[in-house]
Amino acid sequence: MIQRTVSPDEIAALGCVLIRDKDFAPETLIERLFAGGYVREEPIFGPGQLSVRGGIVDVWSPDADSPVRVEFFGDTVESIRSFDPETQRTSKIVQKLTLMPISEVGFGGEADTIESHPEA
Repeated sequence: MIQRTVSPDEIAALGCVLIRDKDFAPETLIERLFAGGYVREEPIFGPGQLSVRGGIVDVWSPDADSPVRVEFFGDTVESIRSFDPETQRTSKIVQKLTLMPISEVGFGGEADTIESHPEA
């Protein structure tokens, strides 16, 4: 028997893309991250984790070298910055961010396909 593998399109459907100054509700982001297998930690210290404090979401995508801090103003992505998890200091300003799922937890459900390509 051959075990079914997940297609790249299915993986991309569970991810999401955030673009600075564009709308993306923080509640939707958090739901997507949980559906993709992320776990909540305070503070985050490794890939697959997220932290939420008011309008700020820290998240570490499995394909990234460092975590990012996403700040919202209402449903608008106000800023995206990668940061050092030990010092909490910003290391780079990001205009567009792709967050990939951690596991196949959400596969098989209904998910909207969202374009995904990281940019610094």
